[in-house]
Amino acid sequence: MLPDDVVQDLFSRWRTTTSRDNTVTVAVRGRLGNNMFEYASLLGIAVSTGKKPLIPKSKELNILFNISFTGDIHNQPSTRVSEKQYGAYDRKLLTLPGGNVEVWGYLQSWKYFHCIKASLRKEFIFRQKYIDLSGQCFEKYTNKHKNRTVIGIHVRRTDMTSGGKRGYVAAPLSYIKKAIAHMNTKFHNPLFLIATDDKNWCRKYVVSSDIILMENSDPFVDFATLTLCDHIIMTVGTFGWWAAWLGDGYAVYYRDFPRPGSELASGLIKEDHFLPHWVPLGA
Repeated sequence: MLPDDVVQDLFSRWRTTTSRDNTVTVAVRGRLGNNMFEYASLLGIAVSTGKKPLIPKSKELNILFNISFTGDIHNQPSTRVSEKQYGAYDRKLLTLPGGNVEVWGYLQSWKYFHCIKASLRKEFIFRQKYIDLSGQCFEKYTNKHKNRTVIGIHVRRTDMTSGGKRGYVAAPLSYIKKAIAHMNTKFHNPLFLIATDDKNWCRKYVVSSDIILMENSDPFVDFATLTLCDHIIMTVGTFGWWAAWLGDGYAVYYRDFPRPGSELASGLIKEDHFLPHWVPLGA
C-alpha cells in the first residue's frame, strides 16, 4: 500500500492540471457497484502508470460522492486497451501505451486499488445528504437495541432469480440462514438489518425479532446505512461487495455465485474479486 500522503500529492497535482495529453479513462457501464469498481480501479491504474484519471460523469457516483476526476476525452485521440476478464486482475493494465488511453472493462478486482486504499476511502465519502439520511435510518432501527453488534444483510434477488445461460443465480434462503447462524456464533447477541430489492420475500422468509427489514424507498440510503453496520452478510452483486468494503468489518459472501460452468463463471477469479479475509459460505 502506498503512503497516503504520496497518493494525495499526486491527486492534488492531477486536480490542478488542465492537460489532457496523458490521460486514462474507463467506460461507465452498469449501476452503482459497477461504477465504483470502474472508478476505484481507474485510480489505481492511474497511480501505477502516471496518467491522469478521468471518468465520464456517472449519475450514480455523483449522487452519492463528490469524486475528484470526472471528465471526457471522446474528442481526443486515444488507444483502447481491454481487460481479459471482468472479475480478474490483469497486470498488463499497469503498463499502458503512451498518450491517452481508454481501458475497456468492468475491472472488478480489489487488487487494482489496494495500493491506494486510504486515499480511495476519501473519494468514497458520502455527500452530506446521505451521511444525514443514513445516520437517521441507522438510529431509527437500532435505537431500541443499544450495545449490540449490528450486522447488515444485503439480499439481492429480483434480477438474479431468472437464471439464464449467463450464470446469474440468487443466493438461496439456506445460505442466508447459514450466514446468520455463522454470525451468531462469531458475535454475541447481534442485531441484523436487511437491505433488499425484494422486501416481500424477506418479510416472508427472513424477518424476525432480531432481523429487521429497512423500509427505505431510496436504495442509496440502504447502501449508506449498510456501511454503518459493524459487519456484513453479502448475497450476490457489487452493491453488497462495496457495502462490505466501505464498512471494513467481518464479511461473508455466497461462494456459489455465479453458476459453475457459466459465462460469468469463466470471467471471474474469486481470489482476485473477493478480499482474502472475507469468508465464503455455501448453501
